[in-house]
Amino acid sequence: MKPEDKQEQYVSGQIKDAASGEFPDHKEISEAENGSMVNDMEDLIQLGEDMEQMATGSEDLQDGLKPDPQQ
Repeated sequence: MKPEDKQEQYVSGQIKDAASGEFPDHKEISEAENGSMVNDMEDLIQLGEDMEQMATGSEDLQDGLKPDPQQ
């Protein structure tokens, strides 16, 4: 499977999960903590699940992709 196809499959799955109510609703701007990756335990759990599905830099290289430049 080409990297583009894997990405399309991942994005399609995310959209399907969001449409079925899998993801929590967005918080009001007044409630969100600006500058934080997560605002509560529910966000932390979701972030962990998202991170588990992401490919590592070495996996990207095997798939012919270039990893992000160093931060």
